[in-house]
Amino acid sequence: MIEDILLPEPLTILSITIVSILISGIAFFKKVLDQGGSALAFLVCFIIGTLGHWSWLLIMLIFVGSAFLATRFAIVYKKALGVEESDEGTRGGWNVISNGMVPAIIALLYSFGFLTAEQALVGFATSVAAAMADTMASEIGVLSPQPVLITNPLEKVEPGTDGGISLEGTIASLLSSVSISMLSFAAFLLLIEENHPFYSSFKIDYWYISSFFGFFGCIIDSLLGATLEKRGILDNTGVNFISISLAVVFSLLFLPLF
Repeated sequence: MIEDILLPEPLTILSITIVSILISGIAFFKKVLDQGGSALAFLVCFIIGTLGHWSWLLIMLIFVGSAFLATRFAIVYKKALGVEESDEGTRGGWNVISNGMVPAIIALLYSFGFLTAEQALVGFATSVAAAMADTMASEIGVLSPQPVLITNPLEKVEPGTDGGISLEGTIASLLSSVSISMLSFAAFLLLIEENHPFYSSFKIDYWYISSFFGFFGCIIDSLLGATLEKRGILDNTGVNFISISLAVVFSLLFLPLF
């Protein structure tokens, strides 16, 4: 099984290693991630860069940067409300696991031959879109003065309540899912080499799938938050991981229709 793993050239692996170190190092020194988060970020970046494609690193970098800026947005007001999700925008290892584990798993499954090239592209784009949609919904939605419970739209809840949704957060979620999906497939179009299996499997229309199911993953996250997380069955990390995973599964089931 090991000999069947798809690996890039040694020089490419070396380059990916250096870039992964730089990304995780900069994230640590700029206080985007703490020490544990930076170490896990290196691992995730290395896996997706070597077993997926190096262009995936660019998409993950955009996601991490956007998440940091969203977390820092109105941070003083969030602290006053007591709804900030991290210290000054710095995120830890569990956040990296919940948002970065699925893309890494997709790269592993592709390298072992369990996913086709087109499934890997769609799955990766959907996983990042779902993570981005949930992050933006949370960071923007907590600023809404009138969030409601997703399982009971007539019930108003406090900002930051598990399963709470708002118009502002929903719009931010949809726009961010569409945006990161477009950026993902633009990167695939411009950066994937002609001799790579991803090149012949690429279709620009696939961004519709990742855009929709990325947003759908955020809806699943809210539903799990209002039910399983609220009852203590799952924590935030588990909710994020499951919602992103389900978004990817649904996107792959939908893929044959395109």
